[in-house]
Amino acid sequence: MLEISELTAAYGDLRVLWDVSLSVRTGTSTIVLGRNGAGKTSLLNAIAGLPPAAAAGRIVFDGEDITGEAPHRRIRRGIGYVQENKQIFRQRTVEENLLIGSVTLAGWRRGTPARRAALDRAYARFPVLAERRKALAGGLSGGQQQMLAIAQALMSDPKLLILDEPSAGLAPTIVKDVFALIGELKREGLSILLVEQVVEAAITVADHIVVIDNGRVAAEGPVKQFDDASVIREIYLGRSGTPVAGA
Repeated sequence: MLEISELTAAYGDLRVLWDVSLSVRTGTSTIVLGRNGAGKTSLLNAIAGLPPAAAAGRIVFDGEDITGEAPHRRIRRGIGYVQENKQIFRQRTVEENLLIGSVTLAGWRRGTPARRAALDRAYARFPVLAERRKALAGGLSGGQQQMLAIAQALMSDPKLLILDEPSAGLAPTIVKDVFALIGELKREGLSILLVEQVVEAAITVADHIVVIDNGRVAAEGPVKQFDDASVIREIYLGRSGTPVAGA
């Protein structure tokens, strides 16, 4: 579904990613781990077509090279992106937020069959959003806002869902609900690329793990290689640039 080959990316003259390679197979989840400032969000932004710009390497999605494509074209191809910190339109209603997420669907009117079907799917999956469809998004709880952000990304019926720290700022019980949802989406055949700091939760939905450190891939492999607690400690406490033992 997604193949990244030797990607180098930069904000102007400042390089933040160096020769990063990773892949996401269809219907599986790849989890990106690493310390704060390691380059995880920069990697997701580059895949979505946001800064930092790719300076070298290739991003291939569903068999097509999309390295130089604009973000809206990547959405039309089937990439949904849930950015960190619940990036929703807080002064718009829940339903308006969802309709904004459906911009790539056929037709422009709210009542088109494609949009109505997408809304029906969103409300069936997230009943709390159906109950609060006319409420301003800024008045939702943190967990509800995160659900809205995910629902908004799903409105375009993506093939790949990218999530950047979906558990940030949420209570532990809500985190459990978020990862139960991610697991459900994967079982339905959606491909997942996830950045997360709550490692224990991330591993429950992981097929493959990539560790980023200082903008480079420090280690990668199937999830079974990372089931030792000492390996996880090395990811966050080990020396910069040190490969993860056993990976």
